[in-house]
Amino acid sequence: MAPQGTVQSAIYDVAIIGYGPSGMMAAILLGRAGHRVAVIERYASLYNLPRVGIVHDDILRMFQEIGIADRVAPATRFLPNYELAHDGRVLLSNDVEPYATHGWPEFTSIYQPAFEKELDVEARRLPNIDLHLGATATAITQTPDKVRITVEQDGGTRDIEARFLIGADGGNSFVRQSLNVGWEDLGFDQDWLVIDAKAKSDRPGLPHLRQFCDPQQPGMTMQMGPQHRRWSFMIFPGESRTEAMKPENVWQRLARPEGATPDEFELIRVASYQFQSRLATRWQDGRIFMVGDAVHLMPPFLAQGLCSGFRDSFNLCWKLDLVLRGSAPQSFLDNYVIEREPPARATVIESMKVGFNVNERDPDKVRARDAQLMALQAQKDAGTFDKALIAFRVPGYSSGVIAGEHRDTLGRGDAFPQGRVRIGAHEGLFDDVAGRGFLILTRGGDAASVLSEDDQEFWASLGGRTVEMASARNAGPRQCIDLDGRILRLMDEYGADVLVKRPDYYLFGAGRRLADLPRLMGDLRDRLRMEV
Repeated sequence: MAPQGTVQSAIYDVAIIGYGPSGMMAAILLGRAGHRVAVIERYASLYNLPRVGIVHDDILRMFQEIGIADRVAPATRFLPNYELAHDGRVLLSNDVEPYATHGWPEFTSIYQPAFEKELDVEARRLPNIDLHLGATATAITQTPDKVRITVEQDGGTRDIEARFLIGADGGNSFVRQSLNVGWEDLGFDQDWLVIDAKAKSDRPGLPHLRQFCDPQQPGMTMQMGPQHRRWSFMIFPGESRTEAMKPENVWQRLARPEGATPDEFELIRVASYQFQSRLATRWQDGRIFMVGDAVHLMPPFLAQGLCSGFRDSFNLCWKLDLVLRGSAPQSFLDNYVIEREPPARATVIESMKVGFNVNERDPDKVRARDAQLMALQAQKDAGTFDKALIAFRVPGYSSGVIAGEHRDTLGRGDAFPQGRVRIGAHEGLFDDVAGRGFLILTRGGDAASVLSEDDQEFWASLGGRTVEMASARNAGPRQCIDLDGRILRLMDEYGADVLVKRPDYYLFGAGRRLADLPRLMGDLRDRLRMEV
């Protein structure tokens, strides 16, 4: 603990303000990369109550990467469908893909304290991460070379200095306010009651995940991990949030077929939330970057808020790693905002659309919506609806760290899928078997056969690896056998024999022929040294 007075400053590679999920993820990724990290968090302990209940397949892939997927599994529950119902009648039952793009279920119910605990365990295992818990940031200044954060803790004041700062401190972000960054309001603003409860006994018959498209009481319920459940209900204009949160009024709202009684569930948290749709007008100021709710607030109807924060941290940290290692200039970090703002905006807007649709209260519009949903269900039942009913997938990248436009360049910024593969006797999910980071994937030839010695040295300087893909029937002993066929199918769709993967789960680009690889390497060199 810091003594009274001012303590001499400490120098870090990155300081992070905020130790919620996005800040935890950033600290772990940077710490595992070998950088010295300071985390500043005003609370002395973890929150230990659920705020979100869904993680998507790419987030489970991140958990896989940092080694906690198996440990959080007991706190998860696969939800096979997502229902839209009116007065108890299911209008449309959306199927949830159990094995989606990233090798995990399309989305999974989870109990948040369980995964926060495991993130905390991982952060504490890394000796180059210093956790300053119970410490409040009171001032931020920056120079061309560093950022200084003034911190108050236990009656003392000290300065923490770092080359870069990440603000991961939530919707009321001190970092954002210190930078005088405003919000762009996209037009969704509703008060909602959120009820979290723990089951006392088995309660059969409750929906896995259902939106109540009821004009008289819009709401939602879902299983949240194996033992917990959440209900959310709109608080109507003019209704007191304080009154809505009283236990007797909570149980009154739960007196419905998809609800519960005090004999069945124990209330563990009742809160009122203001569901909003906002984007920060700036995400970066010099050496300072913001992630998560500090830069985007979205209605929860697509369960993407927390996931978007994880994506921000994942995107920013591999770029910070390259800059801190001297493999790219500081200007390379501008690509963080270029890449992450557009998909975050798209996600906020789509979340709003879903919210306005399920919460519709105009009688004529309700009838039209119900008819449309039932028509989709009829098509699904007849087998004539040939696309996923949960249609929204987070967009890839159309600009940023992607290959240049060329008639033989494909897959720029597309998601890179994960399936089961085998190399020799080692079998499992692609990332665990073939590796992570920068990867070149080829078929029908070795990357080294077309790369110059200079290109090979450049690739090695990035920690890049090469993987030659093959099907089971014609694989050599060192080739990667695509057991699920996911990567080979992607190559077939592109008509490509080479893929270049970034350190995250996206493609830098794909080439039709192995001979296109040197051009892709040239593009990557340009992106790493470019002035954005």
